[in-house]
Amino acid sequence: MTVLRDVSFLWSMLHVVFVFLIFFEPRYSWRRTVFVSFAGAGTLLCVNVLAMFWRGPGIIMSIAFFTCTIPSMALFFLLSQYRDGRFFFLFCLSDTLCFWLLQLTNLLDRLAGGGYVVLLVSRLLLFPLAEWFIWRYLRVPCRELQRKLTRGWWLFSAIGLTYYLLIMATAAPVDAPLPDAAGLLRLGLVMLLMPLTYIAILHSLWRQMQMYENVRIMEVQRQDYDALCQKMEVGRIYRHDMRHHLAALEGMLQQGDDGGALQYVRSLSGGLEELAEPARCANPVVNAVLTACIVQAANAGCTLETKLRVPEKLPFEETDLCVILSNTLENAIHACRELPEDRRRIELRLELTENRRLLISVENPCPQPVAFRPDGLPESPRREGHGLGLQSVKRVTDKYGGLFRCQWEQERFLFRAVLMPPVDQAAPQRGRRGLNRGTAAVLAVLAGLILLNCLPELADTLEAVPVLGWLVRAVDLRTYALVFWRN
Repeated sequence: MTVLRDVSFLWSMLHVVFVFLIFFEPRYSWRRTVFVSFAGAGTLLCVNVLAMFWRGPGIIMSIAFFTCTIPSMALFFLLSQYRDGRFFFLFCLSDTLCFWLLQLTNLLDRLAGGGYVVLLVSRLLLFPLAEWFIWRYLRVPCRELQRKLTRGWWLFSAIGLTYYLLIMATAAPVDAPLPDAAGLLRLGLVMLLMPLTYIAILHSLWRQMQMYENVRIMEVQRQDYDALCQKMEVGRIYRHDMRHHLAALEGMLQQGDDGGALQYVRSLSGGLEELAEPARCANPVVNAVLTACIVQAANAGCTLETKLRVPEKLPFEETDLCVILSNTLENAIHACRELPEDRRRIELRLELTENRRLLISVENPCPQPVAFRPDGLPESPRREGHGLGLQSVKRVTDKYGGLFRCQWEQERFLFRAVLMPPVDQAAPQRGRRGLNRGTAAVLAVLAGLILLNCLPELADTLEAVPVLGWLVRAVDLRTYALVFWRN
């Protein structure tokens, strides 16, 4: 049966590379990166297999830090685009996750009576499942964090390294005896604390990135506001000097200088056109964003046509409106830059319906067909920061439970979004209806612990179950009382 153990080990070592490559941002092409990665991983795998046959499988957890972690870290460091705290944090994250899965499957096999069947089957299932989860939910956010945040990674890397060493120190090797109930409890707490800590770290980094994005958006709005204030000041000066302009025109007309008067009127009209607001909208946030975008479109030679039906106040956060409008219009302007001037025409429709749903539509010419990913986002070229705008827009629509759609038809790119109004009374109503799922789960666990310790007969019956017995003994206070009296 040791062949099952060895096959499961080889399978696990291979997937350690898979997990890290999901997070990885390579310095070189993916073809070269994958080739070098698996060549190096294959060499390390052979070294560990030889060590396992020489000293037994239990030696792997003792020497893995020197035969797996350090060499693979040096290899990927040479291939990585980021050679700072970002690299070390993601390396610790992927390595810790893989060793966490190794330890979990090891414990499941031991609790099931050994034999390595559960060990192999659980690893065959859990590693691909973990990779699917990372690819589906963590890959894009982690890569976006790497691109946008450059500070604060070293502290989180130190935390990840500490947990990696802690799991290695508390691990129970495959063929070594299991620790007692107290040891299992310590191991369980370490394994529980590790994912909770990484969830807190990733959430903190995501909030930090959002804070930076909000600061950037506020800076753009401040610049737009300053520009509007300057135009208003120039307009005030024009109004103040209008009597002088009228006097000059009257003098020219009295002298019969019709041509000079006409030229004077044209010069005044040109100055007044510069003061005209590009967009008229009751909502100040929408008006500020559209003002900046229309000026940007004019500089790019684009025509931006707007149809706006929005009130002064909208039931959505100002930063979210800014994210949607600025990103979609900026993408449309960039798409029009490469087209002939007569085709640079963008259409924006914005309407708040009677049921307070915000309808957003942006259309721009796009001669080349666009391919779309399974999540509905268009496939974008691999350039730094490219394609992130619509990802932010999609997160905003998901936040409000709205609809998001991009499509290409008849040489035009169409963006459609619907934002649902937030329900202010949702939280109090949920509170009155009952407890949320998290609170109910915690209370259920506490109730089970109390029940097991108040009914010794029930605890004795459950301890006879092969797999469940270890968990029951770990939470049975009589186990620790027995250890205390023996000591």
